Amino acid sequence: MKKYKNKIILAFIGLVLMSVYIFFTTWQKRTYQEVHMMYPLEKSKNQKASEEFLKAMEYRIYIKELHPIFDYDSTVIAPLLAKMDYHFKRGQTLLPKDSVEDIVWWTLFYKEIYGLLVPPRNDNSMAYENLPPKEFRKVHDMVFEMIMRYPEGKVYFDIPEIKAFRFKVMAILVGFYIDRCTRRYEGKDQKIRAVKAANDIELYKHLNSILNKYKLTYYKFSQNVTNRQFMQNEYFSDVIYIYTEVIMNYTFIYHTQNLPADICNSDNSKLIIQYSNRLIKYIEDEKDLQSERIYESLFKRNHISFVPDIFKLLNYRCPNLQPEITQLVDKVNQLNIKFNTKDK
Repeated sequence: MKKYKNKIILAFIGLVLMSVYIFFTTWQKRTYQEVHMMYPLEKSKNQKASEEFLKAMEYRIYIKELHPIFDYDSTVIAPLLAKMDYHFKRGQTLLPKDSVEDIVWWTLFYKEIYGLLVPPRNDNSMAYENLPPKEFRKVHDMVFEMIMRYPEGKVYFDIPEIKAFRFKVMAILVGFYIDRCTRRYEGKDQKIRAVKAANDIELYKHLNSILNKYKLTYYKFSQNVTNRQFMQNEYFSDVIYIYTEVIMNYTFIYHTQNLPADICNSDNSKLIIQYSNRLIKYIEDEKDLQSERIYESLFKRNHISFVPDIFKLLNYRCPNLQPEITQLVDKVNQLNIKFNTKDK
């Protein structure tokens, strides 16, 4: 009787192990086929490098499918993340110097894990923003270097998915950089860090450089994005935010409310007026999450957005921008009156 029970137990264990083996083999095969259907290796001119990136993508899919249950820093995800890192770095070493394919894959793999975008389940266990300021500054500078490399770089993987993603990569990198600037600085609260950011001449120069690279990327690659209206609104919003922050930083660094001719006469000053008018029309016409978020982050008069105050400064100090800047200030005022009335 005991031998019979042992045989049943062994048979059950064998069945479980066989089921587990079949499950993981099937999962692995399905994932491999999914990756290679999405990214046909024969379309790459750097197949050795791309092959490593595709292996990393397989592990990214495993992580994505397990993440509803396990956090990114869990012992279950950790070995998969290590394998993804390994294949990504191997692929990176096999690319030619003029390639930015590594930036595309890095953004695709890590955008949620490192908190460049809001991660699923709000799992910030590995988000960069949790790092101490000195360590965060290193990754922030790393993202800046990616932004500087990206627009002129080549991607030799000629498939629609990557073409469609090229502008989004830049939008994600820029969005992360400008949203997290204050994390670079020590300080007990956001206000102290914000003042330090506003007085940092290095950051001031970085923002100017980022704006130029972002505009170049938009003109080169935005026509390939799938959800073009959404991405265009994001781009307009980012450009307004960056350039108004550049102007604000100028006033802090040089301790003046007088704006130089190169700001008043800049194409960027005219551009943010044009983009603001288009976004205000979008906010008035469309009642969706994007329009609400753009209003809250750019045009709403509160302690968060400095954009309306910069518009007022341009109105006072740049007569060459008349009458467009005065009209824009009036539109922002009317928008705030309209939304405040609704809130009541």
